Amino acid sequence: MTGILTVEQATQAAIDFARKYYSFVYPVAARKENSRWVVDLDISYFRPSYVRVKIVAETGNLEDFSVTLGPLL
Repeated sequence: MTGILTVEQATQAAIDFARKYYSFVYPVAARKENSRWVVDLDISYFRPSYVRVKIVAETGNLEDFSVTLGPLL
């Protein structure tokens, strides 16, 4: 995979990953921290549920993800 240079690319990569597991995915926030992108996605229609995806900027590989049931911290 190629490197991720823009917030749009990072958001799309995170959405593509989350769509494998969730039918509803809506981007909430994206930011670059050092050499990784952190993208927060809403994954629920009715109750607060979020997934935070961390992507390595240089390679575009998934570094980590976590699911939060409740408010996003």
